[in-house]
Amino acid sequence: MKFEASKVVKHKDGDYYYLPVSQELSAKKIEEASTFMGVDLGINFLAVASTTDKKCKFFAVGEIKNKRNVYKNMRLRLQSKGALSAKRMVKHLASKEKCLITDVNHCIFKAIVKFAVENGVSVIGLEDLIGIRDRTNNNLRKKQKCFHNNWAFYQLQQFIEYEAKSSEIIKGYVNYEYTSKACCRCNCISKNNRSGVKFLCKVCGFELNADLNGARNIEYRTRDTMYILDSQGCLSATNADNMIRFIRDIHACYFTSR
Repeated sequence: MKFEASKVVKHKDGDYYYLPVSQELSAKKIEEASTFMGVDLGINFLAVASTTDKKCKFFAVGEIKNKRNVYKNMRLRLQSKGALSAKRMVKHLASKEKCLITDVNHCIFKAIVKFAVENGVSVIGLEDLIGIRDRTNNNLRKKQKCFHNNWAFYQLQQFIEYEAKSSEIIKGYVNYEYTSKACCRCNCISKNNRSGVKFLCKVCGFELNADLNGARNIEYRTRDTMYILDSQGCLSATNADNMIRFIRDIHACYFTSR
């Protein structure tokens, strides 16, 4: 399998350069997958990974959230002044924050894939975030919307997918709904199960970090998806992608109806 990527880069002299990259990779088959890993993206921890054998790791703890709060407070102070110089500074801060986000995402995806390689992970499961902002913003307070909408989670997923390919790890996307509210032990779904960073199932009493519980749910759904693909014999990339979309829709209908 030949993996190709390209990027248009603007140099300091003002000229644009087209940089193509290609690499030959051995194509792993879905039925050869043995160890799975789910990655939950969030606010308290930008990423939490959990493998099939319950090994886990938390990435980018509270210091990133604190830095974002500093940028937010600086923007609010400058915007309240309304001066032209303040507006220029707000624009400058936005550029710096964007660079910070890209740099942090770059460090995180490297660490995630390294953790996967160290634990022999064959498949990395990620949440399908397409349209998630439009579907979840109505349930968030104004302060929460600021944190959810200002971080480039999709960019982080693209970084992870790119690095996973180069490490010959299969990636899969699953339905994101109720990953934070469903118990990874008994599958009970309730909005009362989660309170901040703490998850406590109201049925079986299972207690765990909320983000880690979400990562385990993603890992379970990824494993189910790949097992179904194996049983259906969907070995080609096209058939596999179509079947993943179909299973993802089934998951969405199942969890919405409960």
